[in-house]
Amino acid sequence: MAGEMLGDQLLELVSSAKERVVLVAPFIKVDALQRVLDAIPISAGLHIDCVTRWRPEDIVDGVCDLEIFEVITDRENAQLWRHPNLHAKFFRADQSCLLGSSNLTGRALGWRLPTNLELLVQLDMNLHELQAWETSLMSSCVSVTVELRDQIAHQAADLAAQRPKKTSIDVEHDDDPTFRWIPLCPSPERLFKVYTGELDEAKMVRSAFEFAQRDLRTLGPPKGYSEEQFLEYVADRLQKLEVVQKVVSASSSGVSDTQAADLIAEYIDASSMISPTDAWRILKRWMMHFFPAQYRIEVGQEILVRGRTLSS
Repeated sequence: MAGEMLGDQLLELVSSAKERVVLVAPFIKVDALQRVLDAIPISAGLHIDCVTRWRPEDIVDGVCDLEIFEVITDRENAQLWRHPNLHAKFFRADQSCLLGSSNLTGRALGWRLPTNLELLVQLDMNLHELQAWETSLMSSCVSVTVELRDQIAHQAADLAAQRPKKTSIDVEHDDDPTFRWIPLCPSPERLFKVYTGELDEAKMVRSAFEFAQRDLRTLGPPKGYSEEQFLEYVADRLQKLEVVQKVVSASSSGVSDTQAADLIAEYIDASSMISPTDAWRILKRWMMHFFPAQYRIEVGQEILVRGRTLSS
């Protein structure tokens, strides 16, 4: 399945669980884990096991988060396990599982850009080899306790003082200059209704709906936000983007459509099949929608200006 759809595939799998969910990946990031847990039904009879590698160097390099311990312990009937030699990626819900290359991170699952090229294949747990592998895995894991978490945290702190952080495609930071996503949904005012499910493909132009879903996957807003919380969340994510920061800098003195299109051209993914002019038109709508008090359009000139009130 295409990389940007892997996250949806995983969410669909775990949302069907009735008895047990097993999440296995060497690298697990908090946001991705929380998103998966939110999709799992809350039921007294459903148990969740999460297995990760959790080496100190993984914490130092940013490919795995210590905070996943709290995320798991906050969920009823959930347990975090550690296997320091883990390399497999395996996700099971009852008798179905996904097996492949994808870690439990935003970039691996298509929720953050740039997205990794990954693979997950759905298999039936009736296969004896899969059952035997899972049994072997769980029998060789160590249950994570507060004491073990603190021990790994101390080891990671000591290691961080000894060597620099290594870069990895699984490291995710909003201020990372490689986070070069640019919104593509042409109707930002409809994004919240797509998020809540009020709008679907039957009520929107198909391409606009697909772009809205893509943008939401990348933005990753938690479930259950009010419209005000949603707007604040998206605005915060937008203002951290390198492309928006460039536009903000240019707009202090006014930036024309032609200038802005040239400015953002390098951020456009070729697979999106959108021109710099159209991409700027969309980004401008987003900035006007999510920062309504900060930007105005010079009447008759289509020049975006920041920081002053303009009359018609």
